Amino acid sequence: MAADFALTGCAPGDHDEVCLLQETLLRGGLAGNGAYLDWKYRANPYLDGRYTVLARTPAGELAGMVGVFGSGWEVDGQRCMLPCLTDTVVAPAHRNGPVFHEMVDEVLARLRRDNVPWLLDFGDQGTVPAMLLRGWRQVGPWGQAVLNRLPGHGFRGPWSALPVARGARTGVRITSATAPDAEAMAEVVAGLPADDRIRVARTAAYFRWRAANPLAKYHYLMARFDSGAPAGYLVAHRSGVDTDDGPTPTTIVDCEAIGAEVQADLVRLAGASLPGTRLLMWTRDLPRSVLSCLAELGAEFVEPTGRPTRDRPLPSLLIRETGAATVPAALAGLDKPDAWDFRGVSGRGWR
Repeated sequence: MAADFALTGCAPGDHDEVCLLQETLLRGGLAGNGAYLDWKYRANPYLDGRYTVLARTPAGELAGMVGVFGSGWEVDGQRCMLPCLTDTVVAPAHRNGPVFHEMVDEVLARLRRDNVPWLLDFGDQGTVPAMLLRGWRQVGPWGQAVLNRLPGHGFRGPWSALPVARGARTGVRITSATAPDAEAMAEVVAGLPADDRIRVARTAAYFRWRAANPLAKYHYLMARFDSGAPAGYLVAHRSGVDTDDGPTPTTIVDCEAIGAEVQADLVRLAGASLPGTRLLMWTRDLPRSVLSCLAELGAEFVEPTGRPTRDRPLPSLLIRETGAATVPAALAGLDKPDAWDFRGVSGRGWR
């Protein structure tokens, strides 16, 4: 325990204070922030909020929080849970002090006690250099495509009223929705070839849980053959507390299909129809046809430069060994870049 802060878990009696502290990050108001935290931790299908840590001053004031939520992964035919840092907030009076690292050290100690071997962070923390000095390792960064558009871009009616389209390359039928067809999406994922890399376990239960985020607004595209069989899907995220032309980006967080040409058809329609003045998509693991489609749409491809200050906005993963007594063989070596398949992963997909 730190000398100046009491480090505890998050109990029901902390709820109102935590919701108020989180307002600078979540901007959902007390009710919206509370609903988000309930979704992220209590309704999480992989892990409850047992590893979330709060810091209080000797006077009992809430000085900070680091959240830890569960994410489901699969590798070599096995399913596993990996905890992720998230929803990190430090009160203004303590932002230049040690409280953040003390809270993270407490999380690591609790995970080590329970023999959980790894802790992940997909955030774009300004503390990355300090975290690397404290034993974290960085996987990445990697590039992303950025499309800058004028205000008013995209389809302006209700997203579910977007006219049915045919894929320009494949002729598949593409429809829109504001809720996922979770079973059909999981069917597409189940048909994807697997290798020995670890990847997110995108099950129907996962798709339903992600869609229930009360502070997110999701836009879905579903591609089907004329027989009705699913051919692919695309999921785009916007902040639920921003307007369509507000400053937060629209992010394509997941896009899968039975073939690269169907993926390209989905991305082409998304680029033309999604709202937002900035559209982002991670380019790691994308097939050439999708990259070409993004280029045709006018995307700028932002690649790592090797300079941390320039690369900070780019996506990356920070990973930390907890010091657990045992590490399952399937989870060894996760600090290596080629151990990961990041399809279907985006930090905003969980925010």
